[in-house]
Amino acid sequence: MTVPAELASAPSAPDTPELSVRMLRSVMLYYERTYGRDRLVRVWQREALPLTLAYVETLTNFVSVGFTERLFDVLDKDSGDPDFMTKAGRSIASPEAVGFLYYMMKALATPRSVYERALELDHTYNRVGGFHIDTLTDSRVQVRYVSRIRERDRNFCRARQGNLSAFPAIWNLPLAEVKELRCQVDGADCCEYDIRWQSLPPLAWRYIVGGMAGMVAGLVAGTLNLAPPIFAVSSLGMVGVAAGAWLDTRAALLRKDEKLSEQHQGLQTSLEDLQRRNEEIFAANKALEDRVAERTQELSEANTKLEASLTRQQELDRLKSEFFDNVSHELRTPLTLILLTLEALAKQAESLPSEVPPLVTNMERSAQRLLRLINNLLDLAQLESGKARLRYQPLELFGFLSTVVPPFHTMAERQGVTLRLEGATVTPVHVDHERIDIVFQNLLGNALKFTQKGGVTVRVREDDLEVHVEVEDSGQGIAPQDIPVIFDRFSQADNSGTRRFGGSGIGLALVKETLELHAGGISVTSELGQGSVFHVRLPKGTAHIREDLRERRQAVMPVRRERRISGAFPSLEPTGPDVLGATPPPARDHAGPGPESPRIMVVEDDPEIRSFLARLLAQHYRVMEAINGDDGRQRALRERPDLILSDVMMPVMSGLQMLTALRNDPQTVDIPVILLTARQEVTAKVEGLGTGANDYLGKPFSPNELLARIETQLRLREAAVRAAENERLAAIGLLTSGFAHEVRNPLNGLMNALLPLKDMLTGGAADVELSKAMLEVVEECGQRIRHLAESLLSFTRTSESPVVLSLDSSLDSTLSVLAWKVPPGVKVERAYHCTEPIRGNPGALNQVWLNLLDNALRAVGDKGRVRISTANTAEEAIVTIGDDGVGIRPEDMERLFQPFFSTRAAGEGTGLGLALSRRIIIQHGGSIALSSVPGEGTQVEVRLPLRPVAPRVTGGMPDLASEPRAGRLG
Repeated sequence: MTVPAELASAPSAPDTPELSVRMLRSVMLYYERTYGRDRLVRVWQREALPLTLAYVETLTNFVSVGFTERLFDVLDKDSGDPDFMTKAGRSIASPEAVGFLYYMMKALATPRSVYERALELDHTYNRVGGFHIDTLTDSRVQVRYVSRIRERDRNFCRARQGNLSAFPAIWNLPLAEVKELRCQVDGADCCEYDIRWQSLPPLAWRYIVGGMAGMVAGLVAGTLNLAPPIFAVSSLGMVGVAAGAWLDTRAALLRKDEKLSEQHQGLQTSLEDLQRRNEEIFAANKALEDRVAERTQELSEANTKLEASLTRQQELDRLKSEFFDNVSHELRTPLTLILLTLEALAKQAESLPSEVPPLVTNMERSAQRLLRLINNLLDLAQLESGKARLRYQPLELFGFLSTVVPPFHTMAERQGVTLRLEGATVTPVHVDHERIDIVFQNLLGNALKFTQKGGVTVRVREDDLEVHVEVEDSGQGIAPQDIPVIFDRFSQADNSGTRRFGGSGIGLALVKETLELHAGGISVTSELGQGSVFHVRLPKGTAHIREDLRERRQAVMPVRRERRISGAFPSLEPTGPDVLGATPPPARDHAGPGPESPRIMVVEDDPEIRSFLARLLAQHYRVMEAINGDDGRQRALRERPDLILSDVMMPVMSGLQMLTALRNDPQTVDIPVILLTARQEVTAKVEGLGTGANDYLGKPFSPNELLARIETQLRLREAAVRAAENERLAAIGLLTSGFAHEVRNPLNGLMNALLPLKDMLTGGAADVELSKAMLEVVEECGQRIRHLAESLLSFTRTSESPVVLSLDSSLDSTLSVLAWKVPPGVKVERAYHCTEPIRGNPGALNQVWLNLLDNALRAVGDKGRVRISTANTAEEAIVTIGDDGVGIRPEDMERLFQPFFSTRAAGEGTGLGLALSRRIIIQHGGSIALSSVPGEGTQVEVRLPLRPVAPRVTGGMPDLASEPRAGRLG
């Protein structure tokens, strides 16, 4: 035979369904029979195969080569059997795989006929390949297989060889021997196989046996003279042949009966399997119908809830719009009175004190800004509620913009940028003049606000259908992720705490919705750092006019565009950066009531608020000004104010970022900071206080409350400084007591030696030996006193800048000072292993060792051990001071580093020792940790960096005014 003609057509795609699922049947049946149905289902679900298991088990369906390759690969890997595909291919010679055909082939066919028919009919199940038979005998066939789609792995080959070797098993013969001669996977143009099997034994042996038996009987009969020999042999031979034929026929009939019985049994099994599958399908359909009904009910209930929710949301939106509408109208009345009052005061500026007119100007600007925001909110509320009405009138846009642009020239000149209008007269469009005025006021204001160099260009042109206006700037541009939401309500391109420009986020939303109300539109193209282009489109003609939006009432008074301009840019005088985008004026300092008053730094980017706060505080304190967080951080490092009052949202560096930097720097870690911000939600307060703020005050605020909070923080700081000084004096007292105790003995010896020398010098008998002995005593006592003095000086030595020092020497110096306090029963063990020096303030660190060792000696009492050890890693030096004393109760552990907390009896300590020690260690960039077991002792571990961290050295005691909360041990 030849390869089917279909294979000569164009190649198939790997995802085209051209393989009958019968090609997969043997593999899946073998897997299911070997590993179970449940495992097959789990594998199917785990691998997320694109076809369902039910689809693949329906014998009339077809699948793609790609799906078959993936399925074979999944089952082969999951089985873990290297011969899985070959064994699975052999299972084709079973009733489960081919059904009743198995019994028909076994009863009526031979291996040769089965091979021939199977290879001829293969193309009915396989549309991508076909077999060509080169040689066919009763026990051998040589074939070639050609596929339009090149096979990519050996799974197909192994399954095919298993199929070809299995057919003789139908007659209980050994498996055929399949030899692979060529393979497409290895690059050949086809797969070629040589197949050999054992033939069925012939069925005519009964004829021969019967004939021979008859002839033997004839010979016997002739010998016995029962009949003529020739007649007897021939007659009985024929009878034997007939008997053999009858026996062969009978045996064949018996075999056919057996095969028919097997076939009947197979058909019965198939019918039972079909019945079972029908029942399963019926049950599945019933379950599916129930699920569909249940899901339909769920969807119906969900739709009902959704409709109710939508109705509630629409009602809430309506109420919200009405609320905005009502509130905006109600706010206009008091704002009008405020503006009228301020205008009247401005006219009487000459008769007012000199400090009042600037305040009036600031108030008027702020009121105008608030009025502009209210106007925008009212316009948005009208648009959302559908109450907006338009007064359609023809408007020639180039001429209109010629009157809109000039007022912005002053602002552009002040910023050092250009502002140009390009174009010519265009066809008038029918629009609401006042609303279109708002559109271009917003666009021009935004363009100038975000343009610090270069310029802004307004272009007007038209085409057959629309008039186009482009507003192009060379500003900072818009980030790609912000462009899709730039026209959304309350959305801004920069929502961080360091955004440079203020705003409510409704201007561009109002522009977009106003233009859409006129059947126009707006779009934007922008490149970050290069600028933006806003493109406005308005339709020509009158087809876009909506009668349902037309304002029927006549205008009582003409549109006052000047008022809108004034609301946006009052008097075109310098205002805050959120209005004009101008660079804030440089900060200045205020002398305050006197040189001894506390210094407070005000960090605020809005110059009007900063100026107000400075004037308010200058009546009581010396005031420094900073224009943003970074400026405030740098001034705090240089000048160390007594308190910082800071805004949160500022350009360059936010208030929280500045606070974090201050708390991480040893030089500014203890400066009290009060945050002043419009964000008053609980999360904002928690964030500010958690970052390290000492207080948090929301806008608007009472000046008296602000002054009271500042005074409270200053008093807390002063109290902490006094307490630290008391602790320092207590330490000095301890040193003085120790020095007096240690110096008394050598001083007595010195005085006792001087008296005999005095007697001899004033006329007494000279005794040379006694004189030499007394001089040696004097020298020894003097040396001891000098050693004590040097130890004391070494202990108390301070430095204005970090110096290189040895931890071992520092600890020994402290032990020398405390030697008089060590009872005879207390053993002090030293283990110094730190090989690297550190940089720091020796006096401050000695204060730490003094506090820790004094605590350890008090804990052990008259008998015990105090252990001192040093070590170092690549980055840190480690000092450990431990004792086997009474230990510390668990309930006291969290409070040990709190200022003024002490476990001693009242009057025996200030409660500042550990707090001061912790502060000193933190200022050196280190950490301190304490662990204790009641009754077993306490251990303190101090870690100091080996690299310098520029510790703050003040020459006195550390400040505890901004001591962090308990439980944080550095």
